[in-house]
Amino acid sequence: MMTNRILGPNDPALVALATILTSHPEWETELVILPWAEYQAALEAALQAEVSPFQAVCVPGHIWLPGLIDKGQLAAFDPLLTTLPVEVQLAYNARDLVPSVAVEACFDGQTYLLPLFTDGHLLFFNKAYIDLPDGSTVLPLTLASLASMARLPVGVHALAIKAHPSEIFLDWLPYLWEAGGEVIDPNGAPGFAGPAGIEALEYYVSLKRFCPPQPEGYGNEEIAVALSEGRVALATSWGGQAAVIFSGQADLGVALFPQPWNTTWGISLPANQPEAAQLSILERLYLACGPELDRDVTLVAGSPVRLSSYRAEDFARYPWLAAQYEMLRRAKNLPADPSLGSFLGDLYAAVFQAFTGQMAPEQALKLAEMKAEMVLKA
Repeated sequence: MMTNRILGPNDPALVALATILTSHPEWETELVILPWAEYQAALEAALQAEVSPFQAVCVPGHIWLPGLIDKGQLAAFDPLLTTLPVEVQLAYNARDLVPSVAVEACFDGQTYLLPLFTDGHLLFFNKAYIDLPDGSTVLPLTLASLASMARLPVGVHALAIKAHPSEIFLDWLPYLWEAGGEVIDPNGAPGFAGPAGIEALEYYVSLKRFCPPQPEGYGNEEIAVALSEGRVALATSWGGQAAVIFSGQADLGVALFPQPWNTTWGISLPANQPEAAQLSILERLYLACGPELDRDVTLVAGSPVRLSSYRAEDFARYPWLAAQYEMLRRAKNLPADPSLGSFLGDLYAAVFQAFTGQMAPEQALKLAEMKAEMVLKA
């Protein structure tokens, strides 16, 4: 067994990290990749153990960081950086990170995340069916209007949305924001079940009429296949899936929501391990996660975290990258509230129940609001 083990989910960008770790056996570090369905439970078990069996773990930035830090389960990098070799820190070059990515890596003035890749909303469209300019064009019309205008041969659907139970809340989020709703309002109360949230969810449910059968079964793989095979005109997915999507045969373009969402996936240090182990793995991570890895992430996933990966020549080589960069400039995060994780699952369930007709949108959101209020008041 390797001295150092990193726990991660099966995302395309992790292939790049695994490759660079394998090419440096002297680091004695391996990546243990689990299916997404198993990942959160395995992460929780590692962080709750007496001593973590993993020296580092992958975490989706602002979604999980506040809650895990509030529980004392992650270690801040800053005390360790005072003893990390200066040449290692200079080679890593933290100043090269995209500003919004660098901000997300921190919480309460401390660094807890070494960024690997981003996952934010991009809209992919088939140029044979929809007329939109190339590049980082913000949607000029509502999604329903655009879908209605698509030129659709027999057997092609206008739209695919990521309505799988594990994805659906984040898929709905841009519509909530565009309608004027929030997950948590400025007063610290639920802000998703008022008129704006109900309107947004009713609109989201109405998009089913443009989708293939059983749209609630669509996740990353289903979206990528439908686009590459030319079976849909327009689909929402993540920037971290762009390289996979563009590897298909269809001639695709990319557009943006007016208010996209993004999170930065990165590597954090479990607090339940000796400081010597934390310092050892952190040095290896700083060596591994430099500009070379970021370029590889662009190639296999599509969503790098460094400014040096968003140059004119990169935009010319990767047709989605200009839109990806603009998404990072526009993206909005969920509130950095440690209690968010305690009711986020209820929001996923509410949106899914409304989408599949198990509840009316207002009923589903009001039920989730009651649970959120109990959490936030506590």
